[in-house]
Amino acid sequence: MDARREVLQRAEGRRLFGLDPSGYEAGRPDYPSFVYDNLCAACGLAPGTRVLEIGPGTGIVTRRLLGAGARVVAIEPDPSLASYLKETMAGEDLTIVETSFEEAEIDRAAFDLAVAATSFHWVDQEVGLRKLGQLIRPGGWIAMWWTLFRDPSHPDSFSTAVEELLGPETRGAFDEPDRPPFQLDHEYRELDLTRWARLEEVASTLVRWTCVLTPSQARALYASMATVIRRPVTEQQELLDQLERLATETFGGRVERNFVTALYTGRRP
Repeated sequence: MDARREVLQRAEGRRLFGLDPSGYEAGRPDYPSFVYDNLCAACGLAPGTRVLEIGPGTGIVTRRLLGAGARVVAIEPDPSLASYLKETMAGEDLTIVETSFEEAEIDRAAFDLAVAATSFHWVDQEVGLRKLGQLIRPGGWIAMWWTLFRDPSHPDSFSTAVEELLGPETRGAFDEPDRPPFQLDHEYRELDLTRWARLEEVASTLVRWTCVLTPSQARALYASMATVIRRPVTEQQELLDQLERLATETFGGRVERNFVTALYTGRRP
């Protein structure tokens, strides 16, 4: 079976992005400002806040948390990404725990805020959310969010053209049949936070936004995606070369991509 038609399992997803940490860092855009505004205004992010971060990757959000004066414990299962964080954030008020979240040994009620940025789909939802709900103090908050690098309701012309290069879309093991994309399925994500993490004041915000990319930035973005990384190196490079030429020659060196960011928050009673 063509690998692109297979289901992307959680175990594979946890190791793919560490194959090239610098490439991942270069390719991934930051999150919209409404996410960070919400963390500060509603979830208590401030100097001295004790924050647990699940799946920091290369630290895009970690830097923001540290910049706000938080004390951060980051759970990163990929040894390569954990090493990258240690090298690039040495001297920061950051503790890196190199293991999966499910297996991490963490004191209960030790955190004011727990966050997960485009990462919690790699965690077993029931196990992870039950555990997460116990790790924040009463009155503390959980915030998790995802950027989906497409907008199912408003596909842009570049993503439509790239579909012909990428082939059939890979389905994640976390996606549920006959439901919206996992990241945007606000009904189920809110339900999970309520029934498993036992949170109150659960809410979701969905923001559609456009990201303008140069051909090299478009190449870097796609190079950071699991559907590309999991291919043989030669095939990856051929695909990315085609994609960059498409951006340059067909789209005149300016690519507009439609993204969606979904934010889910809740408070422990």
